[in-house]
Amino acid sequence: MLSEREPDVPVLGRAAQAAATRQQIVETAQRLFAGRGYQATSLQAIANEMGLTKAAVYYHFRTKAQILQASLDPAVEEMTVLLDELAGMPSRQEKLEAYAVGWVDFLVRNRELGTMLLHDPEIRAASIYAENDGRRRRVLRVLFGNSPTPAERMAYVMCVWMLEGLGELSDLSDGDLRATLLLTVRGLLAVPSDAEADEA
Repeated sequence: MLSEREPDVPVLGRAAQAAATRQQIVETAQRLFAGRGYQATSLQAIANEMGLTKAAVYYHFRTKAQILQASLDPAVEEMTVLLDELAGMPSRQEKLEAYAVGWVDFLVRNRELGTMLLHDPEIRAASIYAENDGRRRRVLRVLFGNSPTPAERMAYVMCVWMLEGLGELSDLSDGDLRATLLLTVRGLLAVPSDAEADEA
């Protein structure tokens, strides 16, 4: 029985190694995109940074655009999960607070993406920042109902634009960045601070 299972072991090992290499390529590319810019970063540069051949990178990603998309996909999925959670909340105030906290935590976790967006229009055009109309309408509907006011629509847009502005706060620690962003998002969405909520 053991001998029948032995051939599976190297296959599973290769699959795990391939997944790890793919993730390392994405992380290396993100770092180079942020430092050099998307246009100035080639597949060869990514390979050199990792000590791999260009063919090894090409095995996992045929183009830089595929690497960029792979780096953005988890962010898009994360926001989709957050929206699903918000949609199940009965209270508008609860939704706004949960969105404020969820969006700020997302921004802090993805602050390097903000640096890339600040300096690179090509990444900006391909990113979650360039939201499709369907997602934008869903967020507005979940947060504000079927008829959001112009002020509510602008508040949401300003929250999204904060992603691009993260590069301006690169000197802050994660904790200070989170506190600053949370104060700003709550103000935009008219969500009371913890102290105000306690007083109420």
